[in-house]
Amino acid sequence: MSKGVVTEHLISLIAKQVNDNGLVVWYDPDGAYVAALPALELPDTDVLRYKGSFIQLRWEIDQKHLMDGEEPPRLVVYVPIAQDQTHHALIELEAAGVIMQPGQQPPARNTRLAVVARNALKGVLGEDIAARVEKQTEAGKLTLADLDALADKGGEISKGVIALIFGTGNPQEVALSFLDNDRLDESIAKKDAKGELMELLRREFGFDMPDGGEWDDIRHRLARHVLMTDLISGLGETAPSSLASVPAATTPATIDACIELARAWRLRRDRRESYVAAALRVEQEFNLAALTFEPKAMVNVETFPAIERALLRHAENRLLEKTDCDMLVLAESRKAGFWCDAEPKLQARWALVAAAAEVLLEAERVEKALKKAPQSVTGMIEQYAVCSGQWAVGSDEKAVGSADWRLHTADSPWCLLDTQHRHMESRWYNFEPHGDDHDSIEKLVIQARRRYVAVGSEVARLFLECLAKEGLSTAYYQLPTKILNQREVFEKHVKPLLAEKKTAYVWVDALRFEMGRELARLLREDFEVDLHPALAAVPTVTEIGMAALLPGAQGDAKVVTAGSGKL
Repeated sequence: MSKGVVTEHLISLIAKQVNDNGLVVWYDPDGAYVAALPALELPDTDVLRYKGSFIQLRWEIDQKHLMDGEEPPRLVVYVPIAQDQTHHALIELEAAGVIMQPGQQPPARNTRLAVVARNALKGVLGEDIAARVEKQTEAGKLTLADLDALADKGGEISKGVIALIFGTGNPQEVALSFLDNDRLDESIAKKDAKGELMELLRREFGFDMPDGGEWDDIRHRLARHVLMTDLISGLGETAPSSLASVPAATTPATIDACIELARAWRLRRDRRESYVAAALRVEQEFNLAALTFEPKAMVNVETFPAIERALLRHAENRLLEKTDCDMLVLAESRKAGFWCDAEPKLQARWALVAAAAEVLLEAERVEKALKKAPQSVTGMIEQYAVCSGQWAVGSDEKAVGSADWRLHTADSPWCLLDTQHRHMESRWYNFEPHGDDHDSIEKLVIQARRRYVAVGSEVARLFLECLAKEGLSTAYYQLPTKILNQREVFEKHVKPLLAEKKTAYVWVDALRFEMGRELARLLREDFEVDLHPALAAVPTVTEIGMAALLPGAQGDAKVVTAGSGKL
């Protein structure tokens, strides 16, 4: 069987006595070494065990004729009771050999577990750590199996019983495991390791607590200590004065340890439930939702949901006051944060804030461009539909749904305003307000709608002015522009392909240009795509639009009544 460091040392002690003296009577009054007996395999040596009957034991020795010679046999007799309880039943064996037992002299025959452990470990771990382990063993906290397990952990043995209980001596892992659940509380109590755990928490995290606390109370106080340290450190000098007296870590090392622990707790998906519960409890305890925090400082904090909601309100109110691209960047960054992942409703709200910000920013950009709007129908169409003067889609694809407003350039098409408005309305339709804390987001959506309508109306007005100035060709309802006419789509884009390869010609009703543009952008991941705007046949109803896409529609087709009010 596999042997640990301490077990190996014990066996070496017994082996030396067998080699020197032949017969060893080994008393183990506490039964500390029962588990090690199967590993006691020595060359040419018999190992016998007392099993409740000295007569049976003597019979086994006689059957093997072990005491028939003049020299002591190579024999180990293991007796898991104290020597003074045998009533000298083995005095002949003792006289023929040597005795090993706890406290026996010389030291080489002393099998006290604490002494054996110290001697086994001091050469590997040093005197200080070995001495600490000796004290814990003497106090009954560690068994032989525990000592072998600790030795296998190498450097973590310095944490003693704690490393054994938690399976690690890493303070961060120990604290995180303790905070997460009460699974190991019984083991800590059984091994009387509460004091050692509290010392570790005090030393590593600056956490002090009066003696005698119950486990759940200790856990809550530790969570409060760690989370409030994380919050106060993140807020820095802007932390509210009401938090000045809150118990928290004070030294740079313990502050950093608490911050690291809080972050690790959030990042561990298997610990998330306990973090959320602890954060909500501490948040309510200090009524954090009622406090006012500095917006710039809140950006660096993820400790409590109250901070997330306060930052949301700040972003919404800021956008109500001013179109601010920084709020879009903030909203996009927070969507991937801990609380948005833990509470999807917060993620939905940040996404709606980002969508509203996109509408406001697009409206501002287009409104500015309208001050130098083209004076022709062709120019207006190009500004609305075309990217940087090119017909092919893709040159500004990053601008759509971008998290960085700086990617939206003056060359981006005006139709992006329609795209962003559609995205916002879609998110608003699916958004479910919770409680009374949604007044600002509703006002923000209303403001974004107003800006969209105002700027969109101005685009339409300027387009109609150009249209009125250039006039219509009444014969074919065509505009004086180089832009493709809907009636020419089949002749110019479909017919040339029919002779070369199989061609799918797909019609989609009510798909406005900006939606087709977004579809083309998505298709570019797998296909080569060109996007061209075309002038719709008028009046712009389904019957006319579909007919304009048929073969031969480029000729002298006319709009006539089909009866019953239809064309």
